[in-house]
Amino acid sequence: MFVDVTSTPLKFLFYLFNARLLIGGAVSQIAFRYQTVRSLCPSLFYCSVIVFFSAAGYSEPGFWEYELDPYYSNVAFFKTLDESPIPELGERTESEVYADLFRRSYLPRFVLVEASVNPMPLVGVILKDESASGIYDNLKVTQDLNLIEAVTAGFEEPYALSLFLGNMVTYDSTDGDSTASKGFMGYLASTGHLHIRQNQMVEDRWWEFEWKLKGDQYIGDVDLSWSFRGGFKIHENPLITDEFYVAIKRNRIETNGDVYSWVANGGIEFKYRMDKNSGASIGQQLIVDKKIPIRDKDWVISIGLGIVRDTTRKYKGKLKIPESTTAFVFRPSISF
Repeated sequence: MFVDVTSTPLKFLFYLFNARLLIGGAVSQIAFRYQTVRSLCPSLFYCSVIVFFSAAGYSEPGFWEYELDPYYSNVAFFKTLDESPIPELGERTESEVYADLFRRSYLPRFVLVEASVNPMPLVGVILKDESASGIYDNLKVTQDLNLIEAVTAGFEEPYALSLFLGNMVTYDSTDGDSTASKGFMGYLASTGHLHIRQNQMVEDRWWEFEWKLKGDQYIGDVDLSWSFRGGFKIHENPLITDEFYVAIKRNRIETNGDVYSWVANGGIEFKYRMDKNSGASIGQQLIVDKKIPIRDKDWVISIGLGIVRDTTRKYKGKLKIPESTTAFVFRPSISF
């Protein structure tokens, strides 16, 4: 016997059940029975995928998006889960936008399925391979600094499959000069089967679940974007430490602003990670970006400088690092 989930009441219950399974189930289980969460991770992810495909036959048509970047390239499919329009809040402060998104977050209105790949970290793995004729070793500047590691540090996965359930609103800032600013809030589930450790590939089926708040604001020739996120990551490889983390990111681009100013054209990203059992730090990441807008081409060149620190708690057994390490990050990029 099959149940027709395309009827309106059952659609609502079906979405609500799966959203609560993904969000409430993960949060409560990780608080009380961590090992149960580990076994439920595949089910949570695939149940969320069912939500997406069950909506394929109705609601508004979806659309494809893609992004090409040396460090993070992706293709994604966006689809609303009902036919209601995106809420327009009018003139709002940022705090009012966040409060409104919190009130709407209990029942996601759109879904995003994404496949992503990290090209530069993959190149780093290839160049460190024994068949690469010693290219990696030849680019060692000092005992602790390798150019390939500096350019590729900060990415632990070569690829990911992700599903995002959330809400979006549009608003105008209180200065009355912005247009079509957007706010997002929702829940992200990602998975993959490989891990990158010091430019070498390690077999590891991993699952990541996070809550995310993101905003984009457009004021004249100024583009602002920011995100706040927190979550946990679970590894099937017992030699890699499971973790909780929090992260923030902010970017500002002013097309006609001072190109040399880090305030007018710059960004910052910070991530703090903790051992899920002890709460002890297993690493931090801090990257500061310099943005250089190319006005006549509508391009933005980005040069990131920073550090990635891993402590001895991050790995175990044969993967364990003998002492805490701090890697220098040099991350050039360009967006169109």
